[in-house]
Amino acid sequence: MRFALLLAGSLHACSALTPSWPQRARRASGVLRSNPSSVTAALPKVNPSTPDPRTLNGLLTKTTTARELLELHEQYGSAFNHVNLATCWSGLGRVRAGGERRWLLTDDGARLDALREQTRERLRTFGARQVSNTAHALAKLALRGAALASLWNEIERAVLACRSEFTPQALANTAWAFATAGHAAPALFEAIAEEAAVRMRELNPQDLANTAWAFATVGYAAPALFEAIAAEAAGRVRELNPQELANTAWAFATAGHAAPALFKAIAEETAGRVREFKPQNLANTVWAFATAGHAAPALFEAIAEEAAGRAHELNPQDLTNTAWAFATAGHAAPALFEVIAEEAAGRAHEFNPQDLANTAWAFATASYAAPALFRAITEEAAGRVREFKPQELANTAWAFATAGHAAPALFKAIAEEASGRVREFTPQALANTAWAFATAGHAAPALFEAIAEEAAVRMRELNPQDLANTAWAFATAGHAAAALFEAIAEEAAGRVREFKPQALANTA
Repeated sequence: MRFALLLAGSLHACSALTPSWPQRARRASGVLRSNPSSVTAALPKVNPSTPDPRTLNGLLTKTTTARELLELHEQYGSAFNHVNLATCWSGLGRVRAGGERRWLLTDDGARLDALREQTRERLRTFGARQVSNTAHALAKLALRGAALASLWNEIERAVLACRSEFTPQALANTAWAFATAGHAAPALFEAIAEEAAVRMRELNPQDLANTAWAFATVGYAAPALFEAIAAEAAGRVRELNPQELANTAWAFATAGHAAPALFKAIAEETAGRVREFKPQNLANTVWAFATAGHAAPALFEAIAEEAAGRAHELNPQDLTNTAWAFATAGHAAPALFEVIAEEAAGRAHEFNPQDLANTAWAFATASYAAPALFRAITEEAAGRVREFKPQELANTAWAFATAGHAAPALFKAIAEEASGRVREFTPQALANTAWAFATAGHAAPALFEAIAEEAAVRMRELNPQDLANTAWAFATAGHAAAALFEAIAEEAAGRVREFKPQALANTA
C-alpha cells in the first residue's frame, strides 16, 4: 500500500516521450508481468502518461529491490523524466551480489532492455549529475554487449556536451565508470583531464584517488593531470583512507608517472597505518613502490611484518605481488617469504600461469630457498605450459635454473612448448631461456635449434647482456650453432664499448 498512498492525489500531466517508446516498453518488460510481485499488485492502475515525476522520484528513492524498481518502470516508465531514469539506475547499481543480482542480470541483463533503450533516447535531456550517476550505476552492474556499448557511446556524447557543468566529483565518478566498464573513450578522458587539472583543489581525497586510478586503468596518458594530482595529493595524504592511499600509489606506478614527493608522503603516512589496510591494499602498495622504483625501507619493513601475520588472507595474486615487490625492491624479508612459501605451496592449484611464474621468479631473485614451494609449482605448471605466455615460460625456466631446483619434467614440458613459439619471445626471453636450460644442464636440442634460428635474424634487438648470455648458453650446452655465433661475433664487434667486463668475458 505504500506506493498507492504516495501516489494518491499527486498525479498530473507530463510531457509525452517518443511515440514508439510505450510499445517497446511493454514488449521488453513482459518478463516481469509473467511473475508479478505484491509490489505490482499494490500499485494503482492509472494512465501511465500522467504520474507526477517528483512523486515518482520519491518512490524510486525509497524502493530497495531491483524487482520493485523495474516494476515501477514497467508501469510508469512512459512518465519517467531524466531525473527518474537516473534515480532508477542508481538504485539498480546498489544491488548487491546474490540471488537478486543474478535475477537482474540474467540473459545479459535482458530485463533492463526497456530502461536502457529509454535512457539512450533521453540522454540529451540529462543534466551533468544524472549523466554521471547513470554511468556510475552501469559500471557497478558490469553489463557488457553491443547494446550497452551503444548506451556508453551516448553517455560519452552527453558528457562532452556539458562537461563544464560537471562537479569535480561527477568528473571523477564518470572517469571511474568508463574505466571500470572498460569502454574506450579517448575524447572523454581528454576532456575530463582538461577539466579536472584546473579544478584540482575542489576534488576530495576519494576523487583524487579515483581519477588517478581511472586514467591509469585505461592507459590514457595525461601528464598534466597526474602532475596536478601529485601536487595536490602529496599535501593531503592524511585525508586519504587506506584504499585511496593504495590506489593512488598503484595508479602512478601503473601510469609510469614519476612523483617522488607523492610517493615519499604516501610511504610516511602508510608505514604507521598498515594495520588499517586490507590484504589487497598491502600487496598493491608494495607492488606500486617496487614498480616505481621508489625506495621506502620503513614502509616495506612495516608491510612485511603486517603481511606475514595475515598471509592466509591474501589471495594468489596478492601473495605473488607481495613476493614480487620485495624481490624487485631487493628488500630482505625472510619471515615474510617463509609464510608466503608455505601458503603458496598449499594453494598452487589456485594460481594462474602468471602467478606461478612470478612467484618462482620472486623467490629465485630473492635467493630464498623454498623447495616445497618449487615442487608445488613444478607439479602444477608442468601440465599447464600451454596456458603460459612466452614471458612466463622464460621466467619460470630462469627461476628454476637460478634457484638450482631440479625439475626435469617441467623443463621438458617448457622445451616442447617453447620450441614452436620462439617467434613470440622477446629477445631477452630468448636469451634467458637458453641461459636457463644451459644452467640447469637440461638437454633440449630442438629448443636450442629453434632459438639459434630465431636469434640469428634478430641479433640487433639483443642488448649486450643478452648477446653474452646467448653465446654463453650455447657454448655451455655444447650446441653447435655456427650461423648464430657468426651473427653474435659480427654484432658484438661493433658494440664492444657497450659491454660490461663480465659480459665481454662471457661472450669470449
